[in-house]
Amino acid sequence: MKDAYSFDATDEAAQLSYQKMSDAYTRVFQRCGLKVKAVEADTGLIGGKFSHEFMVPAETGENEVVFCESSSYAADLEKAVSRGPATAAPTQPPAATAPPPPEKFPTPGVLTIEALTKPPFHVAAAAQVKTLVYLVESRIVLILLRGDDQLNEAKLSGVLGATNYRPATPEEIFAALGAHPGSLGAVGVTQVPVYADSALRGATGMTTGANEDGFHFHHVSMARDISVTHWADLREAQAGEACPACGEPLKIQRAIEVGHVFKLGTKFSQPLNALFLDESGRQQPAVMGCYGLGITRTWQAIIEQCHDQDGIIWPLSVAPYAVCLTPLSVKPGSPVRTLAEKLYAELDAAGVEVIIDDRDERPGVKFKDSELIGFPIRVGVGEKSLAKGEVELKIRGGALTLVRAEEAVSKVLEVIQSQTTP
Repeated sequence: MKDAYSFDATDEAAQLSYQKMSDAYTRVFQRCGLKVKAVEADTGLIGGKFSHEFMVPAETGENEVVFCESSSYAADLEKAVSRGPATAAPTQPPAATAPPPPEKFPTPGVLTIEALTKPPFHVAAAAQVKTLVYLVESRIVLILLRGDDQLNEAKLSGVLGATNYRPATPEEIFAALGAHPGSLGAVGVTQVPVYADSALRGATGMTTGANEDGFHFHHVSMARDISVTHWADLREAQAGEACPACGEPLKIQRAIEVGHVFKLGTKFSQPLNALFLDESGRQQPAVMGCYGLGITRTWQAIIEQCHDQDGIIWPLSVAPYAVCLTPLSVKPGSPVRTLAEKLYAELDAAGVEVIIDDRDERPGVKFKDSELIGFPIRVGVGEKSLAKGEVELKIRGGALTLVRAEEAVSKVLEVIQSQTTP
């Protein structure tokens, strides 16, 4: 990792430092030949006011990015929001009569959301309340979501204001609620805190566990029947849901995180007494930013994004060698070997990073290896082409061309100049 920190006197100056570093990172990745997205991100254990991650789209990536093609919105899945589920939960029209009270009904053997959607019950997942039980710093809390939603633990951590939490064990759940997983709910529960996802606000006609093994409740109203301690966005955004910025469908793709920037504010400077004297002579905490760029991850991301079926395609800016000289005869003193060594010396003198493949291998093996390793430019020197006064110039991923031997160095320099990012 390459790490950096900024210390400013004001929040406005800290924001400027944050933006300058973000812009610098963007230019670094662009010059590395990467297509990168700066996305909103969870601050995690480091904390602070906000943060952005730099993501490289790649199927092998460990992260998922939620983005909109019609607006600039993009966020890590841990941070992403939408305008809510594509299908709304049941709600009671304002003019309608009051919904019936909760009705307990037997559900023998029903232990999952999916099982309740099947005959003879036919309760859609969107009309179910999923009840999760967590142990948060030794206390039990209930987490409520729609049955078709998944909990986003990064959001939960922020809402709880805690990092020490885990799913409760079946034994802990039974001791707190008197039932086992599969029959859990929050109807009438007052002895433990209840955190509910905002998508459930106002929902009626819901079905949830009755806290009695083998039983559920019909006709549950969130406002009437469940005492919610805290409402919050706790769900994972899903592909196809409406973008919070423009309303168009969101998409999700896998990506590799190559950099992360944080606006820390005074989270660390205040408790550590990192103070300075302002213009009035008063002590103030420094407003901090923190920035990290993954060196080895960037290399990996370049390979994932810049390759084809034959191997790596190194961008010139980061290629270990710009040119691979490939003499097809390596016999000392031969015209082919002599020209290859002359071109090597001239390119090296011109500041070009060049390697010469002087292995005594068949031409096909040398060519295949140069493609696999990903040299941006290959110059092939063979007896047949040299007899015509020519050498082969091959751009990685492009066509092979013949150039005059005496023009080979100048042609290579032209290619490098045309592909070098200013």
